[in-house]
Amino acid sequence: MTTAAVKSTITPNNDAVITEIEIAAPPARVFQALTTRDQALQWGCGETFEVTHWEMDTRPGGTWRFTSKPRTEAGEGFDHHGEVLQIDPPRLLEVSWFASWHPDPAHRTVVRWDLAPTSTGTHLKVTHSNLAALAGAAQGYSQGWPGLVQQIKNFVETQKQ
Repeated sequence: MTTAAVKSTITPNNDAVITEIEIAAPPARVFQALTTRDQALQWGCGETFEVTHWEMDTRPGGTWRFTSKPRTEAGEGFDHHGEVLQIDPPRLLEVSWFASWHPDPAHRTVVRWDLAPTSTGTHLKVTHSNLAALAGAAQGYSQGWPGLVQQIKNFVETQKQ
């Protein structure tokens, strides 16, 4: 497993969070981890949260949904869902993103996963946009996305598929 820092920035207008990381695996392997249920259930579980449900219909217009919950609390957890807007394996996955905890759960945000080959593997860039209308969302996601992409990196670099 390589050790590279996660870079996360908020755009000046607070409308997007851009998170980037280098992963020592080819884009096809990283893309597989992003879109395969059994793999997402593994990398989606960290020290503080666990994924309790995950599904994705990997075609334009297909739906996706996952539920996560804190490991230390009871309750129904957090629902995330949307539809696949663009998909071009293994370089692009773009989805609409609705979240049950947003101040307006019906407000559509967009998450775009760009995967570019590098000499050592993959440059993964996650852009979560349309956040400005949700007070505090950019700051919150700028703290959440780095941990999640690090979990993906750790999983992909240690699991052979």
